Amino acid sequence: MAPFRAPTTASRESPQRLLVFAVVIAALYLGREVFAPLALALLLTIAALPALGWLERRRVPRILAVLLVMGLFLGVVGGLVYVVLTQALALAAELPNYESVLRGKLQAISQEGSGPIDGVMRLVKRLGEALSPPETTAAPTVAIAASDQGPLSALFGMAVLIIAPIATFAITLLLMAFILVQREDLRDRVLRLAGLHEMHRTTGAMADATTRLGRFLLMQAMINGIFGFSMGMGLWLLGVPNAPLWGALGFGLRFIPFLGAPLSVLFPLIVAFATTEGWTTVLLVIALFAVVDVIVTYVLEPWLYGSSMGITPLALLLASAFWAVMWGPLGLILAPAMTACLVILGRHVRSLAFLDVLLGDTPPLPAPARFYQRLLADDAANAAALVGNEAARLGIQPVLEQMVMPAIAQISSDRPNEAFGPALAIRASRALTRVMEVVAPGADGHAEILVVPVAGALDLAAAAVAVAALQEAGQLATLSPEDAPEPAVIVVVSAIEAPARRLERALVQAEKISARVVVFAATEEAAQALYRRPQTAPQTSLAGLVAEVEQASADITASVSPDWDQGAVPPALMNANPP
Repeated sequence: MAPFRAPTTASRESPQRLLVFAVVIAALYLGREVFAPLALALLLTIAALPALGWLERRRVPRILAVLLVMGLFLGVVGGLVYVVLTQALALAAELPNYESVLRGKLQAISQEGSGPIDGVMRLVKRLGEALSPPETTAAPTVAIAASDQGPLSALFGMAVLIIAPIATFAITLLLMAFILVQREDLRDRVLRLAGLHEMHRTTGAMADATTRLGRFLLMQAMINGIFGFSMGMGLWLLGVPNAPLWGALGFGLRFIPFLGAPLSVLFPLIVAFATTEGWTTVLLVIALFAVVDVIVTYVLEPWLYGSSMGITPLALLLASAFWAVMWGPLGLILAPAMTACLVILGRHVRSLAFLDVLLGDTPPLPAPARFYQRLLADDAANAAALVGNEAARLGIQPVLEQMVMPAIAQISSDRPNEAFGPALAIRASRALTRVMEVVAPGADGHAEILVVPVAGALDLAAAAVAVAALQEAGQLATLSPEDAPEPAVIVVVSAIEAPARRLERALVQAEKISARVVVFAATEEAAQALYRRPQTAPQTSLAGLVAEVEQASADITASVSPDWDQGAVPPALMNANPP
C-alpha cells in the first residue's frame, strides 16, 4: 500500500504573490467609493438576470426588458422606503403620548433608594471613590467657548448625510443598467483578459458564480421577506405600534450577517417597553423573535440554501469583519456574496486555490490525512471515531484498505526522516493499535488463526489491522497466543524492512507452530524484504490476505473432515449400475 502525500513543493512566487495581494487590498480600500457601488451593481445584475431572461425569451426588446426590470426593482425599493418613512413619522408623532407610561416604568426600575438601577449606581459610585486618587488643588483653567454653528452649517451637514447614500444608490442603478444592456460585451472582455487558452476555466467560473450567487440572492431575499413579514404580523398581533415599520426594518437589517437579526428586534423591543403597560408585551416580543429566528435560521435556511454558498460560518464571520473595514456598512451587507465569489475563484483558478481552502466548506484534508494526523497527535479516541464514521458509510473493509493501510505506509515512509524520528513513529503506531482494539475487540471463543508481528510497534499495529480484516470476514483471528493455543493458520505480518535474521527467526518459529503460514506485507518496503527470501510470496493487500487465509482454512477443514468414512459407500459408486 503506497503512502498518501500532499503536495509540499514551495512556490518561489510567494513574495510576489503577497505583494500583489497587498496592492489589491490597498486599491479596494482607497477606491471604495467606486468599487463598492460596482460590486453592488454586479450582484443586483446577477439577481436580475432570471427576470430579464424570462422577458427576452418572450421576445421583449433588450432595452424595454431592462427598463421593466429596473422599474420593478425601483418600485420594490421605493415601496420599502415609503413604508419606513411614513411609519417612522407616525411613530415620532405618537411618542409624546406615551411619556407617562415610560416615566412610570423608569420610576419603577429606579425607585429612590430601593430600585435595582439606583443600587447599581451607588455601588459604582463607591467603587469609583475607593479607586480615585486623593484630591489635589487644580490650577485654574480658562476655557474658550466655541461659537455655535449656524443653521446653514447644520443644514449642509444634514444634506451631506442624506445625499451621500442617494448618490451611491444612483451610481449603482446606472452601472446595473449598463451591465444588463451590454452584458455579452462585458463577458467577452472578461474572457479576453483571462486568456483564450483558459477559456474553459473562466467560463466555468462565470457560470458557477452566476448560478450560485443568483440562487443565494433569491433565497436570501425570500427568507428575509419571510422573517420581516412574520415579525411584522406577530408585533401587530401583540399590539406593538407601527408593526409594518419593524417588519420592513427586519427585512432590510437581516441582510447584514450575524448582527442584522438581533438589531432588528432591538427597536420594537424599546417601543414595546415605552408604549405598553407592564412587562408582558416586552417578554412576548422577545419570545416572538426567538421563535421566528430559530425557525428561519435552523429550518428554512438549510432547506432553501442547501449548499448554494459553500462558505464556512467562521470564514463568513471573518470576511464580514474584513469587508466592513474595507467598505463600511455596504461592505458588511455585501460580505456573503463577495466571499462566495472568492471561493468560486479558488475552485476554478489554480493560483487562487488557497481561497477555497481558507473560506470554502469542502473538507480541507481527505479522510486518510485526517486519520494520520490524529495518530501523530496520539489521539486514538478521535481516530477511532473517524474510523467508525467512515465505516458506517463505506464498511470496515474499505476503510481499512483506503484509510488505515495508507497511514501505516506513511509511518513507514516517514520513519527514516530525521524530523520524524523513531519516537514519533512508535507513538503513532501504538495509537493505531489502540484504535484497532476498539474496532476489533477480540475473537469470541477459541481462535483458529494467530496473527504474529515480526517485530516493532508498527508491525504490531499492522497485525492488529490484519486481525480486524479477518474478523470482518468471519474468521476467528487473534493477536494473543493464549486465545489460540493450537492455531490452524499463522499469519506473519511485517510493515518495515526488518533485519534478515529477525525476519527469518519469526518465519521459522511460525512454521514450527503450524504447517500453514501466511505472510502479509503491509508496506512496499516490507514486501521487498520478503521477496528476497526464497520461496516466500507475501500478500500485499488485505483482500489477498483474507482470501489466502480462507483458502487455507478450507483446505485444513477438508483434510480433517473427509466426505465419507470407512463404513460408507464411496460417492463415486453410489450411482454405479450393478453387474
